[in-house]
Amino acid sequence: MLYRNAARAFIAELAEIRSSGRPVTVRGLPTHERLARAVTLARPTERFITIPGRRNDVFATIAETMWVLAGRNDMEYLARYLGRALQFSDDQVTWRGGYGPRLRDWKGVDQLDEIRKLLRSDPQSRRAVAVLFDPARDFADTLDVPCNNWLHFLIRDGRVHLNVTVRSNDILWGFSGINTFEWSVLHEMMAFWLGARVGHVSFFISSLHLYDERNGQADRALAGFGGATGYEEAWAGAQFGTRWEDFAGVLDRWFDIEARLASGEDCYEEIAGFPDPLLRQFLQAIAIKWAIVAGADGARQRELVDDLGHSDIAFALHEQLFRDAAQLLSQPVSTVEWVDLRESVIALHRSKDAAYGNSWKKRGELISIAANLARKIDRIDQVVGGAAAGRETLLDTAVDLLVYAVKYETFLADQSADVADHLFTSGGERFSDGPNGFEELMRARDVDGEVRTARAEAAGASTAFNELDAFLQLHPQGEWMEKLALAERLTATALRLVLAVARSDPDGVDTLRRDAVRS
Repeated sequence: MLYRNAARAFIAELAEIRSSGRPVTVRGLPTHERLARAVTLARPTERFITIPGRRNDVFATIAETMWVLAGRNDMEYLARYLGRALQFSDDQVTWRGGYGPRLRDWKGVDQLDEIRKLLRSDPQSRRAVAVLFDPARDFADTLDVPCNNWLHFLIRDGRVHLNVTVRSNDILWGFSGINTFEWSVLHEMMAFWLGARVGHVSFFISSLHLYDERNGQADRALAGFGGATGYEEAWAGAQFGTRWEDFAGVLDRWFDIEARLASGEDCYEEIAGFPDPLLRQFLQAIAIKWAIVAGADGARQRELVDDLGHSDIAFALHEQLFRDAAQLLSQPVSTVEWVDLRESVIALHRSKDAAYGNSWKKRGELISIAANLARKIDRIDQVVGGAAAGRETLLDTAVDLLVYAVKYETFLADQSADVADHLFTSGGERFSDGPNGFEELMRARDVDGEVRTARAEAAGASTAFNELDAFLQLHPQGEWMEKLALAERLTATALRLVLAVARSDPDGVDTLRRDAVRS
C-alpha cells in the first residue's frame, strides 16, 4: 500500500489492525496482527507523526535515531530519553540487539560506508545491503532480538529508494515510534552522500501488530486524527548537508553538546553555530528537553519552540508540549455550497451517460450496481486513511459515489411502483435509462444535516454502504422500499462527503467545473 507519509500509513494500518487484525498470544501477551504487510511511503522525510492521542516523544525519537547512526548501544545515554528501554536490556548496560554497532561496526565493517562506496562506484548495483540480524548471535534466549533485519538501498532514475524487511513490528512502539523516523534520517543522509534525491521507502513486515493492552491508546490516536499531518501546510524540516568525510567529527560534536546540555550547561551559542542544518534542529529540540527538566515554564518553552520556526519539529513539539498543533493548521476557506456543485455534477453525468449508456447496471443489482458502489467506498476509505490519491482525486471518487447512489435509486424505481411514486412526480417505466431520472432526483436533493470533516463523512458513507450491502446479501430480490431507505441514506452521506471534500479542495472544485463545461 502506498501512503504519502508515515503519519498517514500509521493511521491507515492501525485502523486495519483494529478492524480486522487476527488475535494471537505471543510470550503470554494478547495481540492482534496483520501478516505480510507491504507499506510504502512516498515522502519518507515527512517523518514526524503528530496526531493527538498518539503522543510521540520528539526528544526520545531524535535521541534514539542519533544513537543508532553513531553506532552506539549503551543504555546510559538512551535511558535518559527512553526509560522503558531498560526493560529490553539483558544486562542494563547495552542493547545487545541495538542496530548501531551492527550498522557501523559489524566485525570491523562499517556497512554504511560500504554501501556508500558501492553505489558511488556502481549506481545501478543491487548489492547495497545492510544486515541487522546475526544468526550466530540472535538465536538466543534474550530480551532483545533485532526486529528490523535488512536494509537495501537502490538508485533508480536519480532517486535512492530504501527497502526494509521487518520480522516483527509493533505499530505503536516500533513502526510509528521509531522505525519510520530513524530510517528516514539514514535514507536522507545516504541520498546526500550519493548526490541523489530521496525516493520511496518500503517496509516488508511479516507481523504488524498491536498489543491488546494498548488498544485504548490506539483508539485515541484514530479518534484524534483530523485528516492533516502538518506537512500539507509546509511544516517541513531542515535538510541534512554533511559530507561523509566530515560526518564522524560532526557526530562527535553533536554528542558532546548533548552531554553538556544533559548536565545543565547552556549551549545555545554553540547550537546556533552547528554546521549541519538538520542536526542543528535536532540539537535545538534536545535543548528544549533539558530546559524543561531544569524548570523552564510554559512561556519559556514556547519561546524555544518558536526559535525552530515553521519546521516540522516545531509542529511536533507544539502537539507534545502544548497540545495545540491542530490550531496551527489553516482551516478551509472555501464556502462552496451544494447548489454550486450540483449542475456541474449533472453536466458530467450527462456526458458519461452519452458515452457509456446503461453499462453501469448491465449485470444487475449485485454484480454491477453494488460492485460499483463498493469500489468507490473502498477507494475513499483508502485515501482518507492515508493512501496516495493518484490521478483520481478524492473529490472525483466522492462525486462518483454520489452519482452511483442516485442512479441506484432510479434503478429501484424501475422495480417498484411504490418506489417510483415515492421518488418521482411524473409517471414512467424506465427511470434508470438515460439522464432524465437521475437529473430529477439530483435537483430535488439538498444537504441533510451538518457537514463534518471529510474523514467523518467518509466514515458515515462507509457505514451506510455496509448496511445496504448486508441487506442486499439477505434480500437479493424484492424488499424494494427497504432498499430505497438504505439507498437514500447512502445518497445523503455521499452528498455531505462531496461537500466536505469540496470545501477542503478548492482546486478540485475548479477542475470539476472546468470538466463540466468541456463536457
